[in-house]
Amino acid sequence: MRILLCPDKFKDSLTAAEVCHALSKGIKKTHPEAEIQSLPLADGGEGTLQVIQETLGGQWVKIKVNNPLFKLIEAPFLWLEDKQHAFIEMSRASGIELLKKEERNPAITSTFGTGELIRSALELGAKKITLTVGGSATNDAGMGMATALGFKFLDEEEKELKPIGANLIHIHRIIPSQFLAQFKQVQFQVSTDVRHVLYGPMGAAHVFARQKGANDAMIKDLDRGLVNLASFFNDKKIADAPGAGAAGGLGAGAMFFLGASIHLASEWILDMVAFDQFAQQADIIISGEGKIDVQSWKGKLISTVIEHSKRFEKPIILVCGGLQDQELIPPSMKDIPVFPILAPPITLEEAIHQAAKHLERIGEKLPL
Repeated sequence: MRILLCPDKFKDSLTAAEVCHALSKGIKKTHPEAEIQSLPLADGGEGTLQVIQETLGGQWVKIKVNNPLFKLIEAPFLWLEDKQHAFIEMSRASGIELLKKEERNPAITSTFGTGELIRSALELGAKKITLTVGGSATNDAGMGMATALGFKFLDEEEKELKPIGANLIHIHRIIPSQFLAQFKQVQFQVSTDVRHVLYGPMGAAHVFARQKGANDAMIKDLDRGLVNLASFFNDKKIADAPGAGAAGGLGAGAMFFLGASIHLASEWILDMVAFDQFAQQADIIISGEGKIDVQSWKGKLISTVIEHSKRFEKPIILVCGGLQDQELIPPSMKDIPVFPILAPPITLEEAIHQAAKHLERIGEKLPL
C-alpha cells in the first residue's frame, strides 16, 4: 500500500513536516508494510518558504525590518541567485503571529516591513519577486509596503500620512516612487490562499479584519478606506480581482503599486512540488490542515488537493485539529472522511499542544 501524506501546517501547533512525521509513526504501527511518501505543503501563508526551499533550494537572506507595529525585528526571505528570484513571505514581516493578542489592531498595523524585504531583494538584483500572502496582521492594502518602496501618501493638507489601515480613508494624493521605472523591469507575482475582492461584504475588512482585532465600527472605517484607495486605481478591475482582498488588501496593493500578477497559491504549490506525479503513484492520499471550516473548501489547499486527487480517482482522507461548519461542506465533498483531533474529551489547549501525539493516534486508527 502506497500512501501519500500531503498536509498543510497545523497553525500554532505543528509544521507540515511534523504533521507528516506524526501520522507516519501512527500508520506504521498498524501498517508496517506501507510505503509512505511525505510531501509537506503550504497555501501561501506561514510555512510556504520552507516548502519552496526544500523543493527549489536557495539561500536565506535575513535583514532588519519593521514588524506590523514598527518595531525592529529580523526577517528572512529566500533568494535563488542563479535565477535572480526572491520569494518573500509577507507574514515574516507583517504577520499576525508576530503580535500578542492584545496588540492586534488592523487600524494601526502596517505592511511597511514587507516593503523593506522587497527593497532588499531589489538591491540584490532580483528580476522576479514572488510575494506569498497570508496570515497578515494588517488592513492597509499595501500602503505600508508602498511607503517603504518610495511612494508617499498625502492628506488634504498635503501632509504625509503614516502608512496604517486607519489612514487609508485620509489619502488625498499619492506621489509615485522614484524607483517606479526599476519596478517595471521586475516581474512581481502574488501568491494567495483566498479569492476575496478588495472591499465590500466579501472584501478584506468585512471578512478578515475581525480576526485581526477589529470591532464593527473599525471594520466599517477600514472598508471605507479601501474604497478610497481604490478610487486612485488606474485599472478599476483591480479591486474586483480574485485575491485583491488577500492580506488586508495587499493583493490589490501589489497589483496597483508594483504591477504584480496574482494567482492561487495552492495550484502553484502543487505544480511546483510535482503533486500530480506523486498522486498518480499513490493508493491513498492523506491531507489536512489545522482547522477545516467553510473557507477550506473554497480554493484553499485541501480543496485543491481533493480536486487533483479526484482527477486520478484516488481515495482521500483528511485530518485536522478542528472541524467546523460541517453543515456547509459542499455535497461533492461530504463523502470524504475527516478525522479531527478536537473532539470530547480533548480540549482546545490539549489539541494544540499535544497535536503530534493525537495525530499519531489518528494515524494508527485510520481505515486504510
